[in-house]
Order: sequence, then C-alpha cells, then structure tokens
Amino acid sequence: MINSLKAKMKLIKHNLSRFITNARSSRHIIVKFADKLGLTYFGSVNQHTDDHKIIRGFTVSQSHKDANFCVGTVGEYDVMMVDRSDAVWNDDGSISIHNWIIMAIDLKTKQDLPHFFISAHNYKLEPYKSFFTTFPAIKEISLGTFEQYTPEFVSRFKLYSRPNMAVKTQNLIPSSVARVLSAHFWPLSAEQNENVLYIYSANQRISLGLLETMLENGLWLAAHLDRQSELV
Repeated sequence: MINSLKAKMKLIKHNLSRFITNARSSRHIIVKFADKLGLTYFGSVNQHTDDHKIIRGFTVSQSHKDANFCVGTVGEYDVMMVDRSDAVWNDDGSISIHNWIIMAIDLKTKQDLPHFFISAHNYKLEPYKSFFTTFPAIKEISLGTFEQYTPEFVSRFKLYSRPNMAVKTQNLIPSSVARVLSAHFWPLSAEQNENVLYIYSANQRISLGLLETMLENGLWLAAHLDRQSELV
C-alpha cells in the first residue's frame, strides 16, 4: 500500500514536471500576449514560498503548479493570468494530470454576487471534477424560470449555483447574455466567486487566439456582471 502510494506520488511529480516543461514551451506566446497588453510577466511562481497574490477559484490546491504568471490592468479591470497544472484523483484510484489557462478578473461591483459556474459540456468534464467535490452544495440550475434559453446555450453549457441562489443567478445570466456566450464562449468555462470572475481553458493548446478570446469574453462578461448586479 505504501509502496503503491509512493509510486503514484512519483508519477504525479513526473507528470507535473512534464506539464511545466510544456508550459515553458508556450512561454513565448504568453510573453508576447503580456507585452501586447502591458501585463507584468513573472514566469513560474511557488504558492508556498513566493510573495504574490494567488489566483484562486476551484483549481487552487496544495499541489498545483503555476507557470507563466502575469498581472496588470486592461481597460478598467485588474487582470491576472496563470498556466496551472495539478493532479486530480479519479474514483478508481487512478490519477489524471490537468492543465488550465486561467484568467482572473476583479469585478467592480460592491454587491455580493452568488457563486456560480458556467460549465461547457459536450466536452470532457474531468478537469472540472474538483469544482463539484469542493462545492457539493452547488447544483445544476433548471433554466427557464423567467424566459426561454436558446437551444444553442442549453446544448453547450450548464449553469450551476446554490439552489437558493438559482433565481438570482438566472437574473445575472439572462437569455440575451446566454445567447452571446453560446456563440463566442464555448469550450471555455467560467466561475464567479467572491466578486472575482475566473475564465478557464482546460487542456487546450495555447495560442494567441485562445488568450485573446479568453480575455475578450472575460472582460465582456465582467462588464455585464457589474452592470447587471445593480439590477438584481
């Protein structure tokens, strides 16, 4: 048993090192993106020893590894970005290594927004499994309390929040916003927690186009949430 666990831990370290190597190979793309936007690039950071603000969200853990950390202001919003890798334990005892590009955007609203998650489906959900184990009280919302959502949105995304926040969450993400998300956002996912909006890309090849899409959609959604929060 102990030897088996040690072997698994050794495999985790090996695979995480491989992902960090891959992250370094994407460094020039992220540096170019950061330079274009005026973000400050820090490279790899250690959550346990380095003095920096950790990008949280559901992917934060004691074992995650962060590379290509950037921080700055884009337009009116404070933005952070990181290339994060971590090991996820599966129900059968096996281990999967996942990689996320995460953009964190600080919202400006002073309203307390409900914690919600917009999950792209028809896509592998394994990288997002820890969300549902970390926040077991959050459940899928049955859409359509006030208005009909488009088939495109329903086929591409699921919306999650605490049941007692389902109505408020639908008010924050009405059908008109869902229509835009269905056209431009998939296969990205998003989480809003403690007035920080997290945009996730899981296990995708890094490109300037991907980073630009994440930022553009993230800023658009952040601005919408700031406006809409005053109405709900």
